[in-house]
Amino acid sequence: MSYEYVFRNGRIVDGTGSPWYRGDVAVADGRITAVGTVEGEGDTEVDLDGDVVAPGFIDVHTHSDFTLPANRDAHSKVRQGVTLEIVGNCGTSAAPRYGAAARSVDDWFESNGLGDAVDPGEWDSMADYLEYLAADGLSLNVGSLVGHGNVRAAVVGHEDRAPSPDELDEMCDLVAEAMADGAVGLSTGLFYPPGCYADVDEVVELAEVAANHGGFYATHMRSESDDLIESVEETIEIGRRAEVPVQVSHHKAIGPDNWGKVRATLRRMELVRQREGIDVQCDQYPYVASSTSLGALLPNWAHDGGDDALLERLRDPETRARIRDDLKADRTSDWDGILVTGVQNPDLKTCEGKTIAELASQDGEERQPAEILLDVVLEDRNRTMHVNFGMDETDIRTVMRHDLTMVGSDGSSLCQSGPLGEGVPHPRNYGTFPRVLGHYVREEGVIPLERAVHKMTGMPASRLGLDDRGVVKRDARADLTVFDPETVEQTGDFLDPAAYPAGVEHVLVNGEFVVRDGDHTGARPGDVIGA
Repeated sequence: MSYEYVFRNGRIVDGTGSPWYRGDVAVADGRITAVGTVEGEGDTEVDLDGDVVAPGFIDVHTHSDFTLPANRDAHSKVRQGVTLEIVGNCGTSAAPRYGAAARSVDDWFESNGLGDAVDPGEWDSMADYLEYLAADGLSLNVGSLVGHGNVRAAVVGHEDRAPSPDELDEMCDLVAEAMADGAVGLSTGLFYPPGCYADVDEVVELAEVAANHGGFYATHMRSESDDLIESVEETIEIGRRAEVPVQVSHHKAIGPDNWGKVRATLRRMELVRQREGIDVQCDQYPYVASSTSLGALLPNWAHDGGDDALLERLRDPETRARIRDDLKADRTSDWDGILVTGVQNPDLKTCEGKTIAELASQDGEERQPAEILLDVVLEDRNRTMHVNFGMDETDIRTVMRHDLTMVGSDGSSLCQSGPLGEGVPHPRNYGTFPRVLGHYVREEGVIPLERAVHKMTGMPASRLGLDDRGVVKRDARADLTVFDPETVEQTGDFLDPAAYPAGVEHVLVNGEFVVRDGDHTGARPGDVIGA
């Protein structure tokens, strides 16, 4: 029998968590056609010489909604071995794009220098957006959640108030439309405006709609610091009342006073699964630092009405003083743990790669750290990104070892050149999966190789209801990642993050090489998946 490709002499880690075994993998017509001892020849034969052949990695938590339209080759993801990513997390998606949500989506592309490359006016609905992605091809597969923030902004705007009954009905209709269009579930960002203005009842109503369409509920919870345990309880309540599978996004505990709480939250997830049958799981990125907008550190009330209202408050001395006082009271990291990583205002470029403490200690600087932070937010029109060193290494390992945890980067598909190569992004964008395999598996022995691969493949595939991805078996989609377990590693760091990893040799998406011998081939065989 003849095949397109036969990978010989590999260590097959099949994505189920079972022990690896030596064998061959054959591919034809976009599918895995034989596994084990493959008789016959391939048009192309690849001797793996003991390298691992695994299912393509599934990045269940990403924010590439806004970068894939400009970076269809998905460089920073496929070079890690990622063959499918789920966008639309933390309550923010590229669609639906109506009302105030449209203004936010459009502003992102313009402010990040992509206004000439991408015209978001090409889509409004989720169907429009997914068709837009599919039209010119992608180097990986993609699916999208529908963001609660988009839905709320489209109907209520950025106001701190509850929706009226009619408005809530309209929001439910938008979620139903997005799910029918192919969204895989609903996400919330209850930490961020406008999602933070929603109560539990509102979220339950919308999550029920997603559940009725076969989707799941993913959440950046209301708190990952002082109110972490209460936020997990709120998340469980939503899952219980909406009867929807629940995904706790990037599970962690921020701030020294909260370190260790993940033992209690993970145990709570175990118990509600056992006693109540609530399908709750979580994902994690393998770093002690998080990343989000610098403005997210400001109190929620300051964001009421959107960015323009926030900037006006920062210009008013009395209101600014109140924001500053709340900022000091709510901080969970020292000023030397807040690293400015990306600005849009050219006059602030010298801030990139420096902590707030470093900016405050510069010669001639008389402002206090809090004032510097507020000035940066104001002068950059709330478009600044930062990295926050607030987590504990022991917690990282505790969460990683747990049976309910899968791997998710919380990153975007970036590249080393052009607008998407600007700034100092979190290294998770380039190195999440190799870091787990290199540092935590090979060097530290935190989890075995087979279990790590399962958390990257079979486990997220199960969450997504995909039985033909995330596993090396006959007739499965030929999404495959080949890596050297002795050399795979992240090569970037927090000050020089835009470095492609080592040790990822080949990546196939739907049976076609997108990475071969460590280099991107330029192929775009990716599919759009839907609920």
